[in-house]
Amino acid sequence: MKPANLRIDVITTFIAIVEAGSMREAGRRLGISKSVVSQRLSALEAALNVRLLSRSTRQQALTESGKYFFERCQKIAEDFQLAAEEVSDRQDEFSGTIRIAAPMSFAVLHLTDVFSTFLQTHPLIDLQIEFDDRMHDLVGDSFDVAVRIGRLKNSALIVRRFGLSNRVVVCSPRYIAENGKPHSIESLENHYAVSYANLTAQSEWIFRRGDEIKSVTPKSRMRVNSGDIQLAAVKDGVAIAALPLFIVHKAIEAREVQIVDLDWQLVPDDLCIVYPQNRFLARKVRALSAAIIAHIGSPPRWESRLSAEQQEKLKS
Repeated sequence: MKPANLRIDVITTFIAIVEAGSMREAGRRLGISKSVVSQRLSALEAALNVRLLSRSTRQQALTESGKYFFERCQKIAEDFQLAAEEVSDRQDEFSGTIRIAAPMSFAVLHLTDVFSTFLQTHPLIDLQIEFDDRMHDLVGDSFDVAVRIGRLKNSALIVRRFGLSNRVVVCSPRYIAENGKPHSIESLENHYAVSYANLTAQSEWIFRRGDEIKSVTPKSRMRVNSGDIQLAAVKDGVAIAALPLFIVHKAIEAREVQIVDLDWQLVPDDLCIVYPQNRFLARKVRALSAAIIAHIGSPPRWESRLSAEQQEKLKS
């Protein structure tokens, strides 16, 4: 292979090796074997007659020539992707694949309908959806878009906030009968809680009242990485929990659990759609994002099922 005849797959393989940090991980991301990755890198270095990576059994590092070539290759790959997306977007119909990541409970409860409708409206679109509460590496895992819920830190991602996810403290009638009902945020520390394990500092509940902020730490009796399991434990009377309304609203309506009425409100999370910063945002991705935002509504659709009094307290 001569330099003038380099194929795009060889260039993208080299980019993947650098970004992934190893040939094995690059192969996983590209869907090819480690041996194929190694062969492409060797062929590339032979064609250029230069060493691009210094490799050992445990680590790899770009050479000076490798750093220069990697930066140029990144630009080539981005231009290629941009051209492909722009040509695709000129078609009357959206087509191709959209890879999206979304939190498990939120997606199952509130996004499946919008995904189905989007596919029916755009029959040439394929959706690859990852339901997972983990924070995916959008660039490394090649996602086009992700739905995230939380108080997001500054990052290299493009973040579009489209609403608030309010949370409430809830307990069951059985729990109240056996343990009494919390009457103030200070009294929460005398109660057992089932906590969400995917958060850092997960045991601390942060409340607000006007401009005041206060945190409490209930005794954690159980930690799980699923809001649905948290809700099930609350229903069974095991403990209290601070849960997002998008999970707990039906249980409140059915009187399986009740909101602990406090003078303070839990600090809400942001509802966000995020995109990789270095990726061209195709019209089909913008269309899916708009469909999600319209489907959720403002205020979010699940809050409309609360009583007028409960809705008013969320604003305080």
